[in-house]
Amino acid sequence: MRVTMHFKRCRVFALIAFLFANSFTISAQPKEKILHELNSLLINAVMDDIFSPVVSSRIYTYPNIAFYECIRQEDSSFPALTGKLTGLTSLPVAEKGTDHFIAAAVAFSKVGQALIGSEYKFEDWRKIFLDSIKSITDTVVVERSVQYGNKFSAAIIAWVKKDQYAETRAMQRYTYTQKDGHWQPTPVDFTPALEPNWMYMRPLTLKTSSQFSPKEKLTYSMAKNSLFYKNVMEVYTIGNTLDSVKKSIALYWDDNPNITVERGHLTYYIHKISPAGHWVMIARQACLEKNVSLIRASQAYALTTIALYDAFISCWDEKYKTDLIRPVTVIKRHIDEKWEPYIQTPPFPEFTSGHAVISNAAARVLTGLFGDNYSFTDNTEIPFGIKPRTFPSFLKAAEESSMSRVYGGIHYPETARISGKQGRDIGKYVLSKLLSPVKTAK
Repeated sequence: MRVTMHFKRCRVFALIAFLFANSFTISAQPKEKILHELNSLLINAVMDDIFSPVVSSRIYTYPNIAFYECIRQEDSSFPALTGKLTGLTSLPVAEKGTDHFIAAAVAFSKVGQALIGSEYKFEDWRKIFLDSIKSITDTVVVERSVQYGNKFSAAIIAWVKKDQYAETRAMQRYTYTQKDGHWQPTPVDFTPALEPNWMYMRPLTLKTSSQFSPKEKLTYSMAKNSLFYKNVMEVYTIGNTLDSVKKSIALYWDDNPNITVERGHLTYYIHKISPAGHWVMIARQACLEKNVSLIRASQAYALTTIALYDAFISCWDEKYKTDLIRPVTVIKRHIDEKWEPYIQTPPFPEFTSGHAVISNAAARVLTGLFGDNYSFTDNTEIPFGIKPRTFPSFLKAAEESSMSRVYGGIHYPETARISGKQGRDIGKYVLSKLLSPVKTAK
């Protein structure tokens, strides 16, 4: 008999304290800090509700779009997202005398609340926030601003509901094949394919989900002179000779929100931050270190999360079209049946790499906003008992994230390389589309 339970380490609960220090003194906080707090709250809710990495990208994106589109009305030099994001043609305009910050905070919390399961988190936060604001702001202004925030969030939520998420919940599940070279469920729990219909989600900036499908492919072949076989053997060799540095890199970027651990007849799950959440935290750190303004911070969150969201759609489109076998399956079948990857293989096809695509997309956006050689120390993993890592740039961090999957034994080196380019191309496209003025008919 196997006993299954959900288990959270104390380190995971420590994330709450790590992210929410001083969360009950809202009136004394700078406006920028409240935006960072809202994103931290969202990350915590996603972990508690155990959303998949793919779905979490959707949850991080829409609240940040709501906040940015609301707050940017204070400064016309910041370009609108309306008219650029698919289906977002217009949004309500504020009345004179509206406090856009109050409205933006309300809108973020309302949109976030609509996307998560633990709705009370944002309900509680909003009550504390508004009680604090009322003590230092004219009551009429607060009421007008809250009404606008409610109206604004309702418009965003109506737009969100048309993104095909509900429809993909009812679509046919993925059926895997026994044909050579195709993906099959992997150890330890042989979970069914995750989000096989995500390619049908509405992209935000991409024309189609396949717009950035890589021209280069990694094609299955067990011929010993083939590129694929050489990649398989490289993964096998790396896995058998992992040193402490590569192990630490693999664990640092693992970001598996639901790790399965088996101890005899006991199976339990460890919940951690998702890959997209990790990059939201990196954006947060950059904003804090640079001490950027509220609107610039909001723009950084919005553009980064949009890139993450579209990158996941692009990557998942490629994954389920190529349907490539994972290293653990091919190695156990053809080379060494006792071989195990260093980290748990996620439940979806191999090509392209989700970590590499989304990390490079986010890094390209952050590079465009903060500069090419922005050195930073990432402390995202401290609450999970993992030491910080320092990087000379966002793109170098993304490069390490890409290779971490090779060290972990779950991706081929060629996939990491091709996926990195796919992600950078997406990030570049997001910047070019969203930082330019809206084109209007003459």
